[in-house]
Amino acid sequence: MGLASLAACDLDRLGASKDDQRGRERQVIVVGRPSDAISLDPARPTDNESAEVLEQVFETLVRYHPGTTNVEPALATSWESDASGLVWTFHLREGVRFHDGTSLDADAVVFSFERQRDPAHRYHTGRFNYWENNFRNILKVEKVDDLTVRFHIASRYAPFLANMTMFPVSIVSPRAVAQWGDAFAEHPVGTGPFVLERWDRGERIVLGRFKGYWGPQASIERLVFEVVPDARQRLIDLESGAVDLAVAILPEELQFVDLHPGLTLYRPPTNNVTYLAMNCLKPPFDDVRVRRAVNLAINKQPIVRLSYQGLAIPAESPLPPTQWGHVAAAGRYAPNEARALLAQAAADKVKLDRTYTLYVPSTPRPYLPNPESVARIIQTNLSAIGLRTQIVMQPFEAHNADTEHGRHDLALAGWVGDNSDPDNYLYLLFDKGNTVPGLARNIAFYRNDTVSELLRSAQAVETRGAREALYVQVQQHLATDAPWVPLAHSQVAIAATDDLDGVVVNSAGHVVYTGLVRVNR
Repeated sequence: MGLASLAACDLDRLGASKDDQRGRERQVIVVGRPSDAISLDPARPTDNESAEVLEQVFETLVRYHPGTTNVEPALATSWESDASGLVWTFHLREGVRFHDGTSLDADAVVFSFERQRDPAHRYHTGRFNYWENNFRNILKVEKVDDLTVRFHIASRYAPFLANMTMFPVSIVSPRAVAQWGDAFAEHPVGTGPFVLERWDRGERIVLGRFKGYWGPQASIERLVFEVVPDARQRLIDLESGAVDLAVAILPEELQFVDLHPGLTLYRPPTNNVTYLAMNCLKPPFDDVRVRRAVNLAINKQPIVRLSYQGLAIPAESPLPPTQWGHVAAAGRYAPNEARALLAQAAADKVKLDRTYTLYVPSTPRPYLPNPESVARIIQTNLSAIGLRTQIVMQPFEAHNADTEHGRHDLALAGWVGDNSDPDNYLYLLFDKGNTVPGLARNIAFYRNDTVSELLRSAQAVETRGAREALYVQVQQHLATDAPWVPLAHSQVAIAATDDLDGVVVNSAGHVVYTGLVRVNR
C-alpha cells in the first residue's frame, strides 16, 4: 500500500472530510527510486540514495546556491581565512535548532568534525568513508565562542570551501549521537528542513516538514522515498500517480516520458563518469601494455547507443566536459593494436591465459542505468582480443565493499561529483594515498608518485589557471598509464508528474525538495 493510501486510511479513521483528505495527500510527495539508503549518519555512507536523504535532514556550514556552483551561507553566515590560508574561521547563524530542540552552536560543530578526525574521540567508531580521502588535511577544529568556530589545516588547500559543502561534514546533534551511539545512523537528527518520521528498511523512508526550521518552510508536508527496484514498475507508478517523481528510468523509456502529456522530464547537466577500473596491483593489469590494450579494445559507441540509448557521450577523460579542467584525450577503438600489445606482453612472459573477474553493480546507478548491458559489451570486446572475463554482479553495497578491498581484476564503476572542483574527481580517484584497502576510492589501486605530487600541488595553489595547468598534466599521465577505461558521461534523467513546479536539480543530480510546489494544471 502506498503512503498516500496509508495517509487516507488514517484520516478516515479520524473522521477527516474528503476535502481534508485530498488536501493532505497533495502535501505528500512520493519519490520512486531503485534502492534504499544504506546509512543516515552523514559521516558514513557514499551511496547516492543515502546522500539524497541526508541532504534533507542535515545541513553544512556552507552550500551551493540551488542550480548553481556559487557557494553561499548555510549554517554559517560568513567565513574568512588568514593570510597563511591555514586557518579558517566560520561565524554561525543564531537561533538555529536541531530536530531534538537543542541549539546549534560551536560545540556542535566541533563535535561533528572531531568525532571523525580524532581516533580518541568517544564516538569515533566504525568507518568514516570520506574523512581519510577528503578531509584528512584538517588538523583541529576549535570553539572560539558560542557562535564562532576555527579550523586549522595542514597546508594551503584550494578545494577547502568546496569540500565544506559536502554531506559528510553535515552538522549532527551531539545529544542524539550520545543517545543512540552507532544506532544514530537509523535515528538521524540534524537542522535540515525535514525530520525523519519513519524508516522501513528496504521499503521506504518518510520525512516530515520540520516546523522549527530556521529558513523558509518547505511547501510540502511530507516527503517519501519509496523503494521500487523494477524500472518498468517505477514508470507505471509514475504514470498512475502512485509516485510523483521517479529516478533511474530506463533510457529506452525516456522518450515515452518526454511525450507523455501528464509527465515532465528533467535532464540536468552531466556531472558524472562511468569507468572500467583495472586493478594495477594484480597481474596482468600491473603491465601498462595490457592496460593500454584494454583501452583500445573497448568500443564506447555501442555502449552509448545501446546501454544509454544515446543519453550519454563517450568519455575520453575522468573529468566530465562540464567540469573545469577537463581535457579530452584522443581515445581510439583499435582491436588489432590491442592484440599486438597483448602479444608483446605475452612474449615477455606476461601470463594472459586465465579468466579475470569483472565486478559489476546489479543496482542501477545515476551514471549506470543498465549495468549488465554495459558489462556484456565490455566482456565481448575483451573476448575479441583474447581476454576472458567472468562477470560478478552484486548489489551496490557488496560491490562497493569488494572493490574498495581490491578483490576484483576489473570493476565497472562510476562517480558523481560531490562539488564543482576537479579535485573531487582527480585527487579522490587517482591519488596513491586513496588506496587503503577497505577505504579505497582509487579502486584501480593506481600509484604514481608524479601524479600524486601534481594533484597535491594543485591543492596548494589558489588561482584557477595554475590549478588547471596542473590538472592538464595529470590527465596526460593518466592517458599514458591507462589505469581506467573512461566509458561515458551520462545524462541524469528525472521524471515527474506535471503538477510539480519548482523542480531544481543540484550538481550531484539530486532534486532540491524544499522548493517543490504542487499546482493545479
